[in-house]
Amino acid sequence: MAAMDPHFDGVIFQTHAAELRRRLARPFPPFRLFDVRPREAYEAGHIAGAQPLTAAQLGDHLPTGATPSTELFVVGRGPGDPAVRELALALRRLGAQRVVEFSGGMHEWIERGGPVEAAGVEAKAA
Repeated sequence: MAAMDPHFDGVIFQTHAAELRRRLARPFPPFRLFDVRPREAYEAGHIAGAQPLTAAQLGDHLPTGATPSTELFVVGRGPGDPAVRELALALRRLGAQRVVEFSGGMHEWIERGGPVEAAGVEAKAA
């Protein structure tokens, strides 16, 4: 298992569609992907493997299956979605060392042809 770089632990990163796609193809180091959009938007289409989660739903501990060293990706509607930063900051307060905001959100993901999953069925985005 790859080790985290201690020089970059404890900060919030930002990434783009190509890097997120690359990361989704690599299981190590461990990561989780959270979608902060409203439930209806999530159900209509989300990145495969993403779990719905907002800062208000987070509670007082990291999500199940996440440890402080798990890389946590946060995706929202599009650039500047305030819910992305809200969840990223909440995850940091709970001890997450590696939080990555997908700055382009689902807007960029779909625009770049990223696959989406809706109602448990994977489909290619338009």
